[in-house]
Amino acid sequence: MINRTTLAQATTRALRLAPLWASLSLFCMAAPSAAATPPAHTQLPDTPVGRLAGELIQHVNKDDPAAIRQWAPSVLSASIAADDQAAFITDLASAARDSGGLDVFDIQTNPHQPGVLEVAVKGRHTAQAALFWLTADPAHPDQLGQAVLVSMDDPLYANWPKGAVSHAELGKQIHTVLDRLVSVSDFSGCVTVFDGGETVFDECRGLAERSFKVSVDRQTKFHIGSVGKMFTAVAIAQLVEAGKLSWNDTLAKLVPEYPDQATAKKITVWQLLHHTSGLGDFMVPEYFEHAQHYVNPVDYLPLIARQPKAGEPGKGLSYSNAGYVLLGRIIENVSGQGYFDYIQHHVFEPAQMTSSGYDSVEQIVPGLAVGYYHDDGVFSRTWKANWAQGVYKGSPAGGGYASNADLLRFAKALHGGKLLKSATLAKMFDDEVPNDGPGAIGAGIDERVSHGRHIRGHQGGIEGTTADLEMIAETGAAVALTSNQGPSQHWLLAERIADLLAAEGAKN
Repeated sequence: MINRTTLAQATTRALRLAPLWASLSLFCMAAPSAAATPPAHTQLPDTPVGRLAGELIQHVNKDDPAAIRQWAPSVLSASIAADDQAAFITDLASAARDSGGLDVFDIQTNPHQPGVLEVAVKGRHTAQAALFWLTADPAHPDQLGQAVLVSMDDPLYANWPKGAVSHAELGKQIHTVLDRLVSVSDFSGCVTVFDGGETVFDECRGLAERSFKVSVDRQTKFHIGSVGKMFTAVAIAQLVEAGKLSWNDTLAKLVPEYPDQATAKKITVWQLLHHTSGLGDFMVPEYFEHAQHYVNPVDYLPLIARQPKAGEPGKGLSYSNAGYVLLGRIIENVSGQGYFDYIQHHVFEPAQMTSSGYDSVEQIVPGLAVGYYHDDGVFSRTWKANWAQGVYKGSPAGGGYASNADLLRFAKALHGGKLLKSATLAKMFDDEVPNDGPGAIGAGIDERVSHGRHIRGHQGGIEGTTADLEMIAETGAAVALTSNQGPSQHWLLAERIADLLAAEGAKN
């Protein structure tokens, strides 16, 4: 029996720690340049948090999981949320059970986050890397005030090129990293790269279904998580182009049936697209306990309206799946079509995306990979199928499926003007909202600059899903990564590839 309360707690925890994931991603994307030379920092500092980090690693290396579970609560401050404590202890127990011991290979502090210590470690059994993110409790310096352990793929990129390379060399680099991901983390998924008007790399690894050992291939469809937010954003932009709404229209005007009209009068379409609406989220116990009731955007409205607000509209960034569900309802009200029908006819069909859609849990979709995840620690090698993870059907916030070929067709159609006029697409990157990590958030599509080129796209990650589509605005080059495992940091491979595509575009 699935514990829906536990599932909701895990989701809430992930949303609460979203800024942390961004900082960890920044660590991981910044580290390879340093990794080309011998690491300068492997000695833990003689500070309260440094000494606590040393204790953690010492106990992992000598204790069994039962002993870890008995000892660990003594070094965790009562200020850490109970579910965060439980998750951290589970990861420590996994490290003791599955890693074969931990070795420190890098230590960093962050001037933007005083008191934070980041300790990169590697397991001796499989070379799986992970990162401790730690602070000491100021009131009780012999205890940790914050403690997170997450997997990281960064060491795989120690020899990754820093500048432009040939397509042949790019393919060699990707092939090598994919093989390492299989060895280190049992990776399954596909990577496809389009540049110069042709597909220059297209390889897959692993299993689409583990019980019967069905291999992934180039036709495999994958759930893509929040990558689908780009479809919602494009649909909104199409309706703006058609004069059916404006960026500054309010939620109250466009969704008069929304229960909280006082708040809706303060929220604009532009804010919903940029995650600055101040809305909370809908992934709470009530949602997971009755997931089958949430099929169409209108079904979510009372639930969203009841949730505590994350802030005031327009006052700051707060990632909101709820905001994108409301955008889906706006699309329905303005277009007169159901959300899923609109996306099919106005996004998928013009882009010739024949292997994309939105499924519910009881539907059989030929060629759709089963999602897998770990819930027993960072170093675990035990996979669980995500059949009962509580999301009944995808929504305007994400959760649909696509093949890699279809994702690249979307990128090509967007760049080629088949979905939006160039002026409308450019408008979507006006007044971007600074992200917690690299780059900024546009209107449903993130953007960062690399080698003087604009890399645009979106990532997706949840239990059983890791996905990333990144596009080079100036050249039309693109990379799609899909995996039926997650959440993970495997999307970083797509970001690395995008950097090289940007460098190649800058050279030409």
